[in-house]
Amino acid sequence: MLTKGDIADIISAYLARASAGAGAEPRGRILSRASKPLPKRVFINDWEMKRMVKPGQKSVNIPAGAIVSPLSLDWLDYDGVKVVRE
Repeated sequence: MLTKGDIADIISAYLARASAGAGAEPRGRILSRASKPLPKRVFINDWEMKRMVKPGQKSVNIPAGAIVSPLSLDWLDYDGVKVVRE
């Protein structure tokens, strides 16, 4: 009869064997890559965009890596406001 520990050992051995297969990176490189911080990306939704744009403004500056919601882009296009990425 298999115990929980035996099943965990089988699964970890299988995963280690699968990750060491052809074309796979060594496990140490995967861990070192994961330890690097990812660049921070900002999500700007419609409510935040409406707070950023003042009445009569024709352009709005947003961070270079920002993700702008489709609704915000439609709203900006309707009002004729250009998006300028920093």
